[in-house]
Amino acid sequence: MGSKKLYEEKQRHGTAELPIGLHQMEYPEGTDAIFYLHWHQEFEFLVVTKGNIIFNIEDREYNLHTGDGVFINSNFLHSAKSAECKACAFIAVDFSYQFLHEDIHSSFAKKYIIPVLHGKKIFPEYIKHGGGGWQDNVLSWLLETGSCPGEETLPYELMIKSRIFGIWDLMDKNSSKAGKGERLDLINSERLAPVITYIKENYSYDITLSELAGLLPMSEGQFCRVFKHTMKLSPVQYLMRYRILQGCRLLRDTDKKIGEIANLSGFNNISYFNRVFLQTIGCTPKEYRAMKLE
Repeated sequence: MGSKKLYEEKQRHGTAELPIGLHQMEYPEGTDAIFYLHWHQEFEFLVVTKGNIIFNIEDREYNLHTGDGVFINSNFLHSAKSAECKACAFIAVDFSYQFLHEDIHSSFAKKYIIPVLHGKKIFPEYIKHGGGGWQDNVLSWLLETGSCPGEETLPYELMIKSRIFGIWDLMDKNSSKAGKGERLDLINSERLAPVITYIKENYSYDITLSELAGLLPMSEGQFCRVFKHTMKLSPVQYLMRYRILQGCRLLRDTDKKIGEIANLSGFNNISYFNRVFLQTIGCTPKEYRAMKLE
């Protein structure tokens, strides 16, 4: 997946005693973007309760109708918009791995959590309403969990925990192992780690393709092929997106002017920054700053 640290949603859900966030969201007719591209460390389940929502997870698009749901793994970029700007609503359930087990080094975590986090076990992303017994059970338990008042979850602690563990059990039983190509991507991701680190540390400066290829070392042609196959973006596209994600963090967390943010993010031209930002995020920097991520 590459490094996405600079576009991490900072909000943590729930409390130390019950690290889970429950959200019931509704949007009127005329709404386009429900939330812009972002990611967070928590796992997330979302179920549409009204209308039709177009949901994107990384480079995959799902057309969700009332009753359908999705699972978003930790660290996966995702965004959503209303289909045809019609009224819609959903419930979202966010929780960290600590909700399932506090010790990530435990035998439980090594069996049921770490393989999902590392992409060695693939959970179904699209959960279709009426798609089968296990899917309907997951959706039903999610709706029951999501109906609890998000501001006061402790009175429902036992029910919430039992439902989430039941959901995780069904997702685990209906998961698949990473295929040969996916395992190769994991190996190549580790191989490309020095390049990702270099981009992270130098994104605000001019970076050439030969610099990046020389870090491995590879020929520029071989480097571009391996990088694009693994990251699903060319090295230049990845660098541009990384710079835009840095710009997102500055827009969200500082009061700096947009021109200054463009410069700090590696863009010498504010017009180019605005154009690439719109292509990547789906809104202008000004619109992004005004909209609170859900």
